[in-house]
Amino acid sequence: MALVAWLNVWQVSNIEHPPHTGTLHYAVVKTKELTPKQILFVPCNTCGAAIGEACELHTGAPRTEPHRDRKLSAAEAAETKPRKR
Repeated sequence: MALVAWLNVWQVSNIEHPPHTGTLHYAVVKTKELTPKQILFVPCNTCGAAIGEACELHTGAPRTEPHRDRKLSAAEAAETKPRKR
């Protein structure tokens, strides 16, 4: 009976705490930096900037950097885009 209890503890521990071996999540997801042109290829869901327009602050002034969600959308679009052969 004690062996079964230890197996249950090991299974719960293994599920709640992933092993420290292997690559980190961000290293797998992010393969390369996107260019500003690639980021502007998608519209921004946060501020509503259209394709080709820079993101804006809530005051209407241009942001120095696009919103994080726009960058993620652009990265997703770049991954799903068919590649030229």
